[in-house]
Amino acid sequence: MITTVTINPAIDRTLIIDDFKVGAVNRVSRSIIDAGGKGINVAKNLKNLGNDVVCLGFMGPNGKYIEDVLNKLGIESHFVPIESDIRINIKIIDEKYHTYTDINEAGPDVSRDEVEKLISSINEHVDFSNVIVLSGSLPPSVDKRFYGYVIEKIKKKGIKVILDADGDALKYGIEAKPYMIKPNVHELSQIAGKKLERKDEIIEEGMKIIENGVSIVAVSMGGKGSLVLTDEKIYFVKPIKVDVKGTVGAGDAYVAGFAHGIYNNLAIEETIKMASAASTSVVMREGTKACSLKDVNELKEKVEIGIIERG
Repeated sequence: MITTVTINPAIDRTLIIDDFKVGAVNRVSRSIIDAGGKGINVAKNLKNLGNDVVCLGFMGPNGKYIEDVLNKLGIESHFVPIESDIRINIKIIDEKYHTYTDINEAGPDVSRDEVEKLISSINEHVDFSNVIVLSGSLPPSVDKRFYGYVIEKIKKKGIKVILDADGDALKYGIEAKPYMIKPNVHELSQIAGKKLERKDEIIEEGMKIIENGVSIVAVSMGGKGSLVLTDEKIYFVKPIKVDVKGTVGAGDAYVAGFAHGIYNNLAIEETIKMASAASTSVVMREGTKACSLKDVNELKEKVEIGIIERG
């Protein structure tokens, strides 16, 4: 079983507009509503890849839509109910200029009691999980050390943890030494305290994290591909050229590909191909959609991986 934890879920509303203008009245040509939040996105992709997965996290009074979606997809969920409504995030796609704009709410107020209930829920599911994915932002009222605390407790039971977060939540999570992290270049730059642009700069900062006890550091670089660092090898993954219709959830699909590979004991190269193919499948779709297994099987044959020698 793979368990995903979404502490800050969202209802994603994607607005498709032709020639979006700031400060003016814009007409929406069509809109899409999806169940969102990074861990939920990861779970949807994992399900499409054929895995048994369960969703944990918080859920507010307005979140029944998400639970209904997961239920229809055959994804088990055990959310901790909270008093406040969850986020509603707006995604704007400008079809004329091919731009993608995210407007994300910070998240609901969460009480200490609700946090303790979620920690208990995670502990209950550890015994049934082989891989646990902690991903996404934290609501403003939740301690930035939350992921680090949870990782330390999970690791004691020998479970492999994948962390996908940013800012202080990522920083403190790394200190707890999860099995894998998946920052993008901006998020890794935040940790490094400087802007990272060149591959050698990204590799240098990523290897510092590897040397401190994280087994895999996968850095997504958008249209430039990704870098995957381990203590043995460094892999550069070239992007697959496709018609991009949306970028929301691409990183979550990448995480799902890795979780799938780790769960099924795939070789690292095959795991990287699954992750890259799943991410590419997602950008070929509008809204917050999961990958297609058919697409993934076709796309992974197109993934090109190069090995970078360590200096």
